[in-house]
Amino acid sequence: MTIRHNGHMADDEIERLLREVEKTTSGTPQARPDQPREVAPAEKDKPGGRVAFAGISAVVLGAGAWLFGIFTPWTDALDMGVAAAGAAFLTGLVAGPPKWFSS
Repeated sequence: MTIRHNGHMADDEIERLLREVEKTTSGTPQARPDQPREVAPAEKDKPGGRVAFAGISAVVLGAGAWLFGIFTPWTDALDMGVAAAGAAFLTGLVAGPPKWFSS
Protein backbone atom coordinates (compact mmCIF):
# COMPACT_ATOMS: atom_id res chain seq x y z
CA MET A 1 0.00 0.00 0.00
CA THR A 2 1.39 3.36 -0.98
CA ILE A 3 1.34 6.08 1.61
CA ARG A 4 0.37 9.37 0.06
CA HIS A 5 0.51 12.84 1.45
CA ASN A 6 -1.21 15.55 -0.58
CA GLY A 7 -1.11 13.36 -3.68
CA HIS A 8 2.63 12.61 -3.46
CA MET A 9 4.38 9.41 -2.45
CA ALA A 10 6.12 9.35 0.91
CA ASP A 11 9.92 9.60 0.93
CA ASP A 12 10.38 6.10 2.41
CA GLU A 13 8.28 4.61 -0.41
CA ILE A 14 10.39 6.39 -3.02
CA GLU A 15 13.61 5.15 -1.41
CA ARG A 16 12.26 1.58 -1.39
CA LEU A 17 11.33 1.79 -5.07
CA LEU A 18 14.75 3.20 -5.93
CA ARG A 19 16.44 0.31 -4.11
CA GLU A 20 14.29 -2.19 -6.02
CA VAL A 21 15.14 -0.60 -9.36
CA GLU A 22 18.82 -0.53 -8.47
CA LYS A 23 18.75 -4.19 -7.46
CA THR A 24 16.99 -5.32 -10.62
CA THR A 25 19.06 -3.32 -13.08
CA SER A 26 22.79 -3.54 -12.58
CA GLY A 27 23.28 -3.70 -8.87
CA THR A 28 25.59 -0.74 -9.00
CA PRO A 29 24.41 2.58 -7.67
CA GLN A 30 23.59 5.09 -10.35
CA ALA A 31 24.82 8.66 -10.21
CA ARG A 32 22.31 10.85 -8.48
CA PRO A 33 21.29 14.11 -10.14
CA ASP A 34 22.59 16.15 -7.20
CA GLN A 35 26.07 14.60 -7.49
CA PRO A 36 28.43 15.92 -10.16
CA ARG A 37 29.21 13.52 -12.98
CA GLU A 38 32.71 12.82 -14.14
CA VAL A 39 33.16 14.14 -17.65
CA ALA A 40 35.96 12.89 -19.84
CA PRO A 41 38.34 15.67 -20.79
CA ALA A 42 38.01 16.83 -24.37
CA GLU A 43 40.66 15.62 -26.73
CA LYS A 44 43.21 18.24 -27.63
CA ASP A 45 43.30 19.40 -31.21
CA LYS A 46 46.11 17.83 -33.14
CA PRO A 47 48.78 20.33 -34.12
CA GLY A 48 47.64 21.86 -37.37
CA GLY A 49 44.26 20.14 -37.27
CA ARG A 50 42.36 23.37 -36.87
CA VAL A 51 44.42 25.16 -39.53
CA ALA A 52 44.20 22.20 -41.94
CA PHE A 53 40.44 22.05 -41.57
CA ALA A 54 40.15 25.81 -42.07
CA GLY A 55 42.34 25.65 -45.18
CA ILE A 56 40.44 22.77 -46.76
CA SER A 57 37.14 24.50 -46.02
CA ALA A 58 38.40 27.71 -47.60
CA VAL A 59 39.50 25.96 -50.79
CA VAL A 60 36.29 23.96 -51.20
CA LEU A 61 33.86 26.77 -50.43
CA GLY A 62 35.90 29.36 -52.31
CA ALA A 63 35.92 27.18 -55.42
CA GLY A 64 32.19 26.54 -55.08
CA ALA A 65 31.42 30.25 -54.79
CA TRP A 66 33.74 31.01 -57.71
CA LEU A 67 31.92 28.45 -59.88
CA PHE A 68 28.58 29.90 -58.85
CA GLY A 69 29.89 33.33 -59.87
CA ILE A 70 31.01 31.98 -63.24
CA PHE A 71 27.55 30.61 -64.06
CA THR A 72 25.58 33.65 -62.91
CA PRO A 73 26.17 36.69 -65.13
CA TRP A 74 25.03 39.27 -62.55
CA THR A 75 27.78 38.37 -60.03
CA ASP A 76 31.53 38.85 -59.86
CA ALA A 77 33.11 35.39 -59.65
CA LEU A 78 36.49 36.43 -58.26
CA ASP A 79 35.07 38.56 -55.46
CA MET A 80 32.61 35.83 -54.49
CA GLY A 81 35.31 33.16 -54.41
CA VAL A 82 37.70 35.25 -52.32
CA ALA A 83 34.98 36.32 -49.89
CA ALA A 84 33.70 32.76 -49.45
CA ALA A 85 37.23 31.42 -48.95
CA GLY A 86 38.04 34.07 -46.36
CA ALA A 87 34.80 33.52 -44.48
CA ALA A 88 35.22 29.75 -44.53
CA PHE A 89 38.81 30.01 -43.30
CA LEU A 90 37.90 32.28 -40.39
CA THR A 91 34.90 30.14 -39.49
CA GLY A 92 37.02 26.99 -39.60
CA LEU A 93 39.62 28.56 -37.32
CA VAL A 94 37.04 29.67 -34.78
CA ALA A 95 34.82 26.58 -34.82
CA GLY A 96 37.55 23.98 -35.18
CA PRO A 97 37.34 20.66 -36.95
CA PRO A 98 34.42 18.27 -36.36
CA LYS A 99 35.07 14.89 -34.75
CA TRP A 100 34.95 13.00 -38.07
CA PHE A 101 37.79 15.14 -39.45
CA SER A 102 40.16 14.16 -36.63
CA SER A 103 39.61 10.42 -36.87
